[in-house]
Amino acid sequence: MRRSRWKESEIEDMLRELPTLKDDRTKAEVYARIHDKKKKKKKKKHWIPLFAGVASLFLMVVLASSFIIEKKGTTSREDSGSSGKLSLSESKEMADFERKDSSNQEKSSEDKQEAQEFSSNQAKIESKDKFSEMEPRKGEKEKTFEQAIYQDDLKNASIITMGVPDDQMNFIVPISIKLKHHDESDTLNQLVNQMSDIDEAQYGLSDYFPLDIKISQGNDINTAHIDFPEKSRLLAEDTLFLHSMEETLSYNNIEKMTFSTEGKQGARFAHAGYLKEVDIPHQKKRTYLLYQRDESSPSFLVPSNMGYRDFEEALQAGKGEADIEGISPAIPHDLKWERISTNGDLVTIHLSDQAVIENSGETLQALEAILFIAKDFGFEKVKFENAPIEEVGKLNLTEDIMVPEAPNQVN
Repeated sequence: MRRSRWKESEIEDMLRELPTLKDDRTKAEVYARIHDKKKKKKKKKHWIPLFAGVASLFLMVVLASSFIIEKKGTTSREDSGSSGKLSLSESKEMADFERKDSSNQEKSSEDKQEAQEFSSNQAKIESKDKFSEMEPRKGEKEKTFEQAIYQDDLKNASIITMGVPDDQMNFIVPISIKLKHHDESDTLNQLVNQMSDIDEAQYGLSDYFPLDIKISQGNDINTAHIDFPEKSRLLAEDTLFLHSMEETLSYNNIEKMTFSTEGKQGARFAHAGYLKEVDIPHQKKRTYLLYQRDESSPSFLVPSNMGYRDFEEALQAGKGEADIEGISPAIPHDLKWERISTNGDLVTIHLSDQAVIENSGETLQALEAILFIAKDFGFEKVKFENAPIEEVGKLNLTEDIMVPEAPNQVN
């Protein structure tokens, strides 16, 4: 049904605009007219009032239906967005809304795409970082794990090594610091400076340095002279002191120590007795073990306190368990060999087919322990035959390997 164009207020306004009716008749004329109508009333037919009532009722139904349809149509458009025609303003508002909604959807899609691209790039960066920890960068060698210092590392640098007692003072742990190249005649001064600066606690070692002594060059460049105060505690703790200084000076090309007390030649030790000088051995024929105070401290290679008859015996001892807190084998039991042969300054280790060697920090530390054992027996090169892989860190297992210069670099 076609909805009415008229509103209730408009109909009321139209009724108000109808012309005013005015009756100019006199009372007598009106009375006479009424009197005449009464006479004629009986002559009129009765269907005329009935027709007028029906017409009035019909008009009321039409108007009521128009108002109901108008209200229902408006509600329908507002609530359900029916397919009926919209006014120009309503069409414009709907078009603007649709454009905004489309724009928001496009922006949301773009934001979602940007978020996905960011997540993808972030994942690539994280993956690249993880990959770079395992693989060498372009133009660089494979990631290395070694703590030892090799001759190739000293082209523009030098090293200072200090023998520091472990926290229980059972072993002397050599700690090496690489410095910018300096004159060898200044090595002892550099050593004294490093003794003053070192923080042993961060490595899980005893707070041992600096010492209440004066260290200077002796009669030649390979001699260190040590002067004690009259009542130095080091004279009473001479075993620990002498082992520490031997380990320290042996890595700094010192072959002899001379002693004095308050400027007077010689020093009287509690256990070693009166000494003027002590030679520093460079081939002590020791094995190497691992020292680590706890999980938060670094792991270091540490030489044993005793020597062995030959190289292979010392190698086997490197696998042994020590009943000492913080000490563990440096060579794993699954690193097996079949035989060992020597040729001058070269020692060759023929590995077993069951030897387990991986490119890891643990394996490299074990191989470096073997290199230092070889160094302690006077060998300069080590050859590993039948290795299952070609490289561990930067060590090439297909070639002769030069023994390191010093262990346990901490900088």
